[in-house]
Amino acid sequence: MKIVWMGILFLATAASMLIPGGAFAEPVNSVNLGIGGVIRLMPHCKANVYFAEYEHLVNPKIAVLGRASEVSYKFDDGTYYEKGRPKGVDLGARFYPAGNMQGFFIGGTLGYWMADWTFARNMGKSNELQGTGDTDSVRLNVDIGGRFPIGSSSVSIMPALNVGKFFSTNACEYTAPASRVGTACSQTTEVTYYVFLAVTAGVAF
Repeated sequence: MKIVWMGILFLATAASMLIPGGAFAEPVNSVNLGIGGVIRLMPHCKANVYFAEYEHLVNPKIAVLGRASEVSYKFDDGTYYEKGRPKGVDLGARFYPAGNMQGFFIGGTLGYWMADWTFARNMGKSNELQGTGDTDSVRLNVDIGGRFPIGSSSVSIMPALNVGKFFSTNACEYTAPASRVGTACSQTTEVTYYVFLAVTAGVAF
């Protein structure tokens, strides 16, 4: 989670310096902390997603945002197993038809992600292969959800559906069997796209 907190601090500081405030109904800023998980549309995959956002309203209906995220996942289809922790930072925008960061929204972000992962293929068989990999990716994400204030407080609950795609370059090497240790492999990560539901708590100011 360290990258999440470092990323949100950086994004909030940069946005406060680079984005001028406007004459909008307050609030115009929000810090959002969220958690999500992969839903059953993704077979053989279990994941937890943790993220933090800084959101700034640039006109009554459009907010720009920065997001820092970390994911913990496992993929297991019975013959291939993969485990990893991707981390990344995204920049983008959200559109609120009702205005002032209220109600329904649709957003999009583009970001840079890195991941280290391990894999095992042909598990439990005499020709089992194991290895480690690393991935550099550009990530495109779309989120559709809503922002619902809790009473008259500045805190909102923000459920959202996220859909995204990684455009990646991969590198890997074998760690087993002994005859292949340290040699390059052609295995690529199973994390190429995703669908997950997230719930976020936002504090506006």
